[in-house]
Amino acid sequence: MKTIAIIRLSSLGDIVHTLPAFQSLRRHFPAAHISWIAEPVGAALLENFPGIDRILVFDLKTRKGWVAKLRYLSGFVRRWHREFDLVLDFQGLLKSALLSFLLGGSRLGFGFGNARESMAALFYSRRAAYFPENRHVIHKNMHLLSLAGIGADRIEYPVQEWRPSRQLSGFLEQNNLAGKRWVILNVGGGWPSKILSEDQWQQIAAGLKNDYSLVMLWGNEKEKKTATAVARQSGVLLAPFMNFSDLIYFITSSLLVISGDTLALHLADLTRTPAVGIFGPSSPRRNGPLFSGSRVVFRELSCSFCYRRRCDTMDCLRGIVIKDIVEAARKIDAQRNRNSD
Repeated sequence: MKTIAIIRLSSLGDIVHTLPAFQSLRRHFPAAHISWIAEPVGAALLENFPGIDRILVFDLKTRKGWVAKLRYLSGFVRRWHREFDLVLDFQGLLKSALLSFLLGGSRLGFGFGNARESMAALFYSRRAAYFPENRHVIHKNMHLLSLAGIGADRIEYPVQEWRPSRQLSGFLEQNNLAGKRWVILNVGGGWPSKILSEDQWQQIAAGLKNDYSLVMLWGNEKEKKTATAVARQSGVLLAPFMNFSDLIYFITSSLLVISGDTLALHLADLTRTPAVGIFGPSSPRRNGPLFSGSRVVFRELSCSFCYRRRCDTMDCLRGIVIKDIVEAARKIDAQRNRNSD
């Protein structure tokens, strides 16, 4: 196989969870030319990882109306038709499966029981055997590689040495953080059902601020509003807006990360930065950190792990005992200190 394409359009956390499969492909086919097809934001994240020969931006979402979408899709397919010997669809949606079909070549994807939209499996040349959905999604992605002759493999990420921008370096120096480590409180969550309340973050900050340098992390304007309110009332630092390169450096340089099931948590796993993962509608067994230095906190209910983006009660998150989150962070720090002795 001389040319390979990966389709994993979004979301950012799912792209991170696909990187070990890419790294395994690169390791087994070192001479292959590997392209990754992603939406614009995902493409910007992928720019920070070595080994990808070409990142193709697939920007269908911003086209307004079916005519514009069909025109864009037609142009994209004409440009890249028959360009790839092998196309692997890790997304498992009808749109990603259709794209793989239109690109031509051999198409590998998940079977009817594993594709996110089961009918997507109709578009593949070959489908992977069923994989238990209660296992980690990274292992599920690695399982797809069995169709390319790659068996069970070690989980490894493409990494490099990330350096801070001038803006981030200035922030660290101005706040006396340069050369030190800090605890990241990431208020983001992607889905509304994954986001802790402002009051919960206040309690977490209150439980840790006397012993650690805390920095509130955010990614969009709504998250910034929450992070700003918590920082103002608790007296902890508010992080500046960061590009992906700075975000990875910031996480790598931290003592630990406290976050819901979202990008910051998965980047912590990628960089082997200890983390406390806070889980509500998603399962920590399927989406949680694999790094042994991390811990997860969740409240198991009869409706747990429903994967609903919205919920009227939010009982799984609202009922989490904040003391458990604070204690998990302290245990991580204590274990780290023991290991360094």
